[in-house]
Amino acid sequence: MGHLKKFIEKFTNSKKTTNQEIVLRYNKKEQLKDKIVLITGAGKGIGRAIAKCFSEQGAKIFINSRTHRDLETLEKEIKDNGKEIKIFNGDITDSSTIKKMFNELKKQYGKLDICINSAGYAKFGNIESFSKEDFKKIIDINLSAVFSCIQESIIMMKANGDQGKIINIGSIASHWSERGGDGAYTASKFGLKGLTESIARQLHGKKSKISLSLLSPGVVDTPLTNPDQISKPDWLRPETVAESALHIATAPANVNVFNITLFGTEDQPFGK
Repeated sequence: MGHLKKFIEKFTNSKKTTNQEIVLRYNKKEQLKDKIVLITGAGKGIGRAIAKCFSEQGAKIFINSRTHRDLETLEKEIKDNGKEIKIFNGDITDSSTIKKMFNELKKQYGKLDICINSAGYAKFGNIESFSKEDFKKIIDINLSAVFSCIQESIIMMKANGDQGKIINIGSIASHWSERGGDGAYTASKFGLKGLTESIARQLHGKKSKISLSLLSPGVVDTPLTNPDQISKPDWLRPETVAESALHIATAPANVNVFNITLFGTEDQPFGK
């Protein structure tokens, strides 16, 4: 009887997780220590905030943007904090640029743990006057380029133990079409939601630990949405979105935080 009691105590007491332990793990520094992270659209806004946040958590950052000056500025800032960063300047609407970017990433690090697809473009108008060129540009950046980056990421992740996390930056426009108008941006973000879900369905249940997630913020105060830098206290901060990305990225390897949607309490994306 004494042996049975000891056996029961062993399995009921040794693995308990207290609330304090959960809090300590959540607040732990360097949660991404030595993780290799690719971030597109990292020169400004959300991508830049994610790069800084993940770098502070110990990740080795590989960033992309079309604007070389933005990359150099962020590179200096992160290196001045004693963290590791590599930059790759290029337009990812060109599929050959994406190939070169992943080849360089493989050359530098040999693997990829996390991919953040943050590059994006927005323009709005009325359907009657909206140009096909602008429509194509939105789809090329917000959807086609993401497809190619997901494809290359999965190839690298499968070669690295079939594990990793891919986070696609969507929008409340991935879920609601409250803006109306030409529909180009909303179509690209609805498409991104479908793309994310479809590829996740291919991977899930197949013993793969590669997870695809959609992070859908409402209006965020960035140079794209607020070029004149007018005070917007009700808008989301890029740093808030970065914290949500960190929550996804630090989930256990066998857990997919599939969809986070966040917006300010003054937003009404689901209709008034």
